[in-house]
Amino acid sequence: MKGGKRLPKGVNLIDIQNTHPYIRVRDLNNVLFASLTPDYAYVDEETQKSISRYIVSTGDVLISIVGTIGLTAIVDSTLDKANLTENCVKVTNLKHITPEYLLLYLRSQLGREAITKGTVGAVQQKLPIKNIQAIPIPLLSEKDKNTLLCTLDSIFAEISINVIQSAKLSSLRDTLLPRLMSGELDVSDIDL
Repeated sequence: MKGGKRLPKGVNLIDIQNTHPYIRVRDLNNVLFASLTPDYAYVDEETQKSISRYIVSTGDVLISIVGTIGLTAIVDSTLDKANLTENCVKVTNLKHITPEYLLLYLRSQLGREAITKGTVGAVQQKLPIKNIQAIPIPLLSEKDKNTLLCTLDSIFAEISINVIQSAKLSSLRDTLLPRLMSGELDVSDIDL
């Protein structure tokens, strides 16, 4: 388990797309997979050099630990090597469980209760890493684990593909729609 990194003092995120997206807590709202969208902000090349040790990898499970506590998502391939805010932690190199299993457990009633129990602070609540490490994760028998994992693998793989495809289609729509509205693209010869 490893925390993210605060931006150096005086450095701001940029909207210009590059190869250094920065995952913020708000990017984990209402998602199963942390997946690159047009809403992401980026760090410049110089800042990237100073925070490059705080990146995520495909399959890491993210947990928000400050502000809106307990948002969770699995990093998909579009955010491999993205930067992580200091308000989140990544759980990586899992043993005996899969990212999908951990994500579903943390989102279950028992998982939510454990997160709430580990949250501290009156004014600014936070979830310390040591409290996350203390969350008991129930393990399944080998037979039950294999059955569940076969099901989860196929479902999550399909969801991941759909999320990525949806983002590509949204980007294509956002590119084509202004050109259609301005008359730059002529579709009058298309036979529907």
